[in-house]
Amino acid sequence: MGRYSVKRYKTKRRTRDLDLIYNDLSSADSIRRLKNQPLDETKPGLGQYYCIECAKYCETQPALDRHTKSKVHKRRAKELRNRPYTNLEAEAAAGLNMEKFTESVEKYKQLEAANKENAAELDALKAQKNKSLDEILTVHPADEMEE
Repeated sequence: MGRYSVKRYKTKRRTRDLDLIYNDLSSADSIRRLKNQPLDETKPGLGQYYCIECAKYCETQPALDRHTKSKVHKRRAKELRNRPYTNLEAEAAAGLNMEKFTESVEKYKQLEAANKENAAELDALKAQKNKSLDEILTVHPADEMEE
């Protein structure tokens, strides 16, 4: 295996970074938007079966259920429990921008308190299951005809 094939391998299976996914999980609105996406023929399962933690589309609801029970998903969800590091934290560790860092820590504490209050709602949104593709396709063509 040559040097170039290893490079291609690394970029082929690249997924979204944890800090971007952590931002998606921060509010109920962003979770609703990702769980209820418009139909898109270019995505697997028409974009209806999306795992937010892994940023992955599945073909069907049973496939998404199998994915959520897998080691890969569980490992990713465990990594997302902790807040990822930011550039501001790295600068604060070096002794720069300490005032901004302390402000961001206060904002973070407020966000965490709000997330703890809404934890049950956020978990329910993440566990939301969609209809089968047959049901989705029978509902949407009528809506498109009205427009």
